[in-house]
Amino acid sequence: MDFCDICLDPPRPLEGRITGAVRLDAVEGNRRLLAELPLREPVRLHFVEVAVRERLWEAAERTVRVVTVYNRSSLPLSEVEVAGGGAVPGSVRLNGLPEPEADPAAGVVLPGLGAGCAAALTWEVEDGGEREPVRVRYQYLFAGETLTGEAAPA
Repeated sequence: MDFCDICLDPPRPLEGRITGAVRLDAVEGNRRLLAELPLREPVRLHFVEVAVRERLWEAAERTVRVVTVYNRSSLPLSEVEVAGGGAVPGSVRLNGLPEPEADPAAGVVLPGLGAGCAAALTWEVEDGGEREPVRVRYQYLFAGETLTGEAAPA
């Protein structure tokens, strides 16, 4: 799949010096993990924020659906999947580029989305058809671990 995205200035992580300690208290089932972690080094705090906007345009016998995914995070997303019902065959576009094999009903996978970037997925649906809600799932890496999240249009 060809891919391009639109990027503005990427958000930066928060950086600062902290002296003190962080108390860790994590519970999983009947186990509890307790720790006090001293902080005496510079710290970098990343944030993850993904927003989704959906727009619809009625045109003749079809409706055009546009789903824009905004990565407002200070970390890049390693994978983004957009799903939201069927499409007229051959009508799917990613940032204006045709994606003839893509099917939003099965989920369209974007290979990644940089920090501060956005990508728009467009497709046509036949009028009169039932529209499934849009769902977006994403992955990102932090400290060597793959984390996941979900977002929906606001």
